[in-house]
Amino acid sequence: MAPTEEETKRRKAVEFLRRVGRDEDAARFESMTAGEYAEHRGAELAQNFKSKRRAVMQQTAGVTKAELSDILDQITDLAEEALDPELTREEVVAKVKEISDAASGEEDEDDEDDT
Repeated sequence: MAPTEEETKRRKAVEFLRRVGRDEDAARFESMTAGEYAEHRGAELAQNFKSKRRAVMQQTAGVTKAELSDILDQITDLAEEALDPELTREEVVAKVKEISDAASGEEDEDDEDDT
């Protein structure tokens, strides 16, 4: 019978931990069943997701609906500009970075100099 995906990942984790000299962690993972290992991984991922979501919620807590609408309009405009077939690869990359900055709420350095 072929090993399950969780079992394969668990084995790879054990091998990696042994290679980097973390024998105690390797032994702990080795003693886990595939289900326990999958549960262990899932618990870590869920915890990271919750902390990221909490950080995003705290960051956007003071933003009004009108401000969010303006940001969405800005992102839409930038996306339309980025789809211009005459743009070079570098120009498209710059547009994508502008979209990312707009979505994350970061100000463009040029905008900060104007204020």
